[in-house]
Amino acid sequence: MIFRNEPKDIEEIEEESFWDINPGTVTFFLAALALIVGIITFLSFYDGWKVKNQEEVATYVNEMNQLLIQSKQYSDSVEDSLKNGKATIFTKKDAQEFRTLMDTARKLSIPSKWKEHHEAATGIISARYMFFYHYQQNVRLGEEDIQEKLSELEKLENVEKEVLLSSFEASGITYRESEEGKITFSIKTY
Repeated sequence: MIFRNEPKDIEEIEEESFWDINPGTVTFFLAALALIVGIITFLSFYDGWKVKNQEEVATYVNEMNQLLIQSKQYSDSVEDSLKNGKATIFTKKDAQEFRTLMDTARKLSIPSKWKEHHEAATGIISARYMFFYHYQQNVRLGEEDIQEKLSELEKLENVEKEVLLSSFEASGITYRESEEGKITFSIKTY
């Protein structure tokens, strides 16, 4: 065997050392890459969870709002009848629909941080039902009693609105209130 001891060019030595990989460096870069991928995955799942929660809130708010509007139509009819002196006749079917509306409101799925709003909203619907029920059953209410009931309903509506806004804030949902008092909110969706 003949060994030659040929001198290597500086360029060849530099080229060989370039391709020498230090195992510690590889381990560091792989760990960093795994950490980055883990953070991105976590943020994706967290974002998806947040979107799902906001969609649940939007569904709840829209459903409860419809129930509040329907119950207000009944109590507004009673109020108009009492103020104008014209008797509006409500049927047993109307009473049954109103009771169904109350039951539907109680059974709505409540998102987290919205229990207080649910209680306030169902309280309004129940108070409106009692106002409607007394009228339907021909319970004679004096002018002072009528004003007291209407004032009570207005107070409950104001409380519900305050709780609605605080629930939006607690859930991290942006909202805007117009000059007319209309509340709009926006949620993140995909």
